[in-house]
Amino acid sequence: MIKEGALSGAEAIFAMHVDYTIPTGIIATLAGPMMAAAGFFAARIHGKGGHAAEPHNSVDPILAASSIVLALQQLISRELDPLLSQCSTSVP
Repeated sequence: MIKEGALSGAEAIFAMHVDYTIPTGIIATLAGPMMAAAGFFAARIHGKGGHAAEPHNSVDPILAASSIVLALQQLISRELDPLLSQCSTSVP
């Protein structure tokens, strides 16, 4: 849409979000990024096949991937303040 000129001439973009901590009829703002953000990364998970009679000798990639998804979700949604951006501009 941007390449097609949908935002040509725009000087600023504003968005609204409901916040239960702010009384109805009040508008609040903060400078800089806040609320949701999107980021991308790639991960490759390798497993090791096994036999149902010996599950302890295998490495289940589905279980590992599920654990990663849960851990990442809990890190952002349950451990960090949603009003503070968790984006990082540095690359390790």
